Order: sequence, then C-alpha cells, then structure tokens
Amino acid sequence: MAFAWAEHVRRREGKLEARNIQAADPLWQEGKWRACGRRLPDRTFVGRAYRAPTPEWFVFENSSDGQGEAEVGRVALELRLHTTPLGRMCRNFEIRQALAQDKLAAAVAPVVQVPDLLAGEDRLYQEWKLERPAAAAEAAVALAALENRCGHWPAEIRQLRHRLRGAALRRLDAAATGREIFFPCPAYFGAPYLPCDLAPGLSLKAGIVRRTEFWPGMEGEARSRTWRADDRLVAAVEARLFSLGPAATGREEDFVAAAAVRLGAAALQEFEARSPLPLFPPAMIFPEGTVPSGFRVRIRSDTLRALGGSYLTLAAAGLSPYIAAPFYDYCAERREALAADGEDIAGLAAAKWRGLAPAMAHGMLQSIP
Repeated sequence: MAFAWAEHVRRREGKLEARNIQAADPLWQEGKWRACGRRLPDRTFVGRAYRAPTPEWFVFENSSDGQGEAEVGRVALELRLHTTPLGRMCRNFEIRQALAQDKLAAAVAPVVQVPDLLAGEDRLYQEWKLERPAAAAEAAVALAALENRCGHWPAEIRQLRHRLRGAALRRLDAAATGREIFFPCPAYFGAPYLPCDLAPGLSLKAGIVRRTEFWPGMEGEARSRTWRADDRLVAAVEARLFSLGPAATGREEDFVAAAAVRLGAAALQEFEARSPLPLFPPAMIFPEGTVPSGFRVRIRSDTLRALGGSYLTLAAAGLSPYIAAPFYDYCAERREALAADGEDIAGLAAAKWRGLAPAMAHGMLQSIP
C-alpha cells in the first residue's frame, strides 16, 4: 500500500477532485533508489485526503527550478546553526540521532512509497498453472535457465528474481490470451493501474492484479508465444513490475543491490500499509507519557525542556519525537552509518530543512527558540 500526492484537492458536487496528481516513480541509479514524480490524470476520487509534507520529487505547477532560492536557504541555515539556539539543539545527541534517522528515512522513502506490484503473484501463478498448463510449463523451463545464472545469489533475492520472471511471463500470456482485473490502488489515487506501452499492440497495465480471465484462441496463443520468447520484452515487463521506472540495466549486481534494499524495507512497507499513523511522521504531539501504538520515544520531553523547548518546538521544526518500531529496528541495523552521519550537523540540518520551500523554512526556523 502506498499513497499519491496532489497539489490541489477540492470538493465539487459531493466528490473530491484532485489536480496535479503525482505518484513516486523509483529508479535504481548510482547504487541507490531515487524517486521522481510520475504525473497521473486529474480525477475525482473517494477516500481520505489530508495535508502532508510534500516529497522532494514533487513538481508544482508553474514552478521554477529554485536553485538560487535553495542556495540562499543553505547559507541562511548555516548562519542560524552558528548564531541561534537552533545550533545547540542540533548538537544534542537525541536531536542529531533523530536528524540522521530522518535522513535515512528520506533515502528509503522511494522504496516504501510505491506499491508492491508482485503482491498476490504466488496465488496467481498457481492458478495460471492450472488454467494454462502448457504456457506455465514453458515458463518453468525459462525459470530453470534463470536458476543457472542466479543460483549463487542469496536465497531471498533469488526467490524474488524467480517471482519477477514468473510474473512477467504470466502477465504477457494474460495480455495475449485474456485479461486481468485489478484492485484499486491508493498510490494511483484509486485508479487500478498505470498503462505502460511496451510494444505495438501491447500496453502493460501496471497494478496489483486481483484475478485473471483467459479465453485463448489460435491467434492469442501465437501472440503469447511470440511475446514470451522475446527476451527484451520480458525484461521490459520485469522493469516495470519491479520499479515502474525506465528499463533495468540488466546487470546482475544492480538487481542484487536494488533487491536487497527493497527486501530490507518490507517491514516498513507493511507498517505503512497497516498503521493509522504514517511510518515517517513529520510531527506528532501526544500527552506527555503517552506513546502511540507501534512507536517508540526517540526524543524525550526532558531533553527538550533542558534545551528550553517542548514537543511544540519539534512540531514547528518538522521533527517527530517518536519513531516507528520497525524503522527503529531498521536504523539499529545501520547504527554505524547513522553515527557517522551524526557527526555532520550542518549536513543533517541541510538534509532536513533546506529542501523546504524558502518561506516555509524561514517561518519554521524562526519558531525555534
């Protein structure tokens, strides 16, 4: 489960109408997942809409590149770190640790914010084997050949690679000989899928499949065999099911590295899907001594009092005093990297606040005592 963002949401004739809708579109690049916004059609929708911090990849209508404003914001931020109590606050161990955790959260967010398009594929693949035994038998041969190339990978990553190849072959067969029915997807503002043109006569519907219906004929069977035998086409389907980004590099080391990050974030994705509170809350205030379910305290109220502030100070700064339990465990596994990041106070402050709109950043920094 994931979410989409819209620049404008308003009520019209009893429905919610969204404009400039964008979903996170991740891409594995230079050894890490990066995100950009993929524009979706404006539409009405049902469900909930609420204000949330805008992700860095979101592009506003009629916006400029903002590079000059960002540089001015960086200089102003560094000045405040040296001349205001903001610097003393950021030098506190708990605050530094929280800033380092939020920097890590921004890095893993592109993985957490996209839907798992392989959800339910194990069930769908078993149903496919019953309904389309000949096509599934040909797929088994392809999977065996794949095993010869990736048999030395870690078991969990090898299993993901097999699921991805099996899903691509199954979906090509479904596109050629039947149709797929999808769940509504919150990441697409309730739309069931995103169309992705792969080849003449073939537009992949990238979404979470609920069920598949087949009505094969001679023409469809021939089309299915042709598509499933086209290695470049199979790879294109895999690239969209795995990341919804441009075609994968095809290099084994890239897949292993990207898959490790995706699998490592599985618990974070599950929490985001099930929790009524967001995985990475920008600010939350509960009565003192109260900890929301599924969270831990990372910045104590006593710490803020010693610094001359309160949880309201943190809220103004966009810092949550709480951390989701699965993200706490995720950070614990990366303790050394976070400790190294914690030494660069200016870098942590810039990562947290420089990306905000200049007016918002100015107002937020002014509110810190």
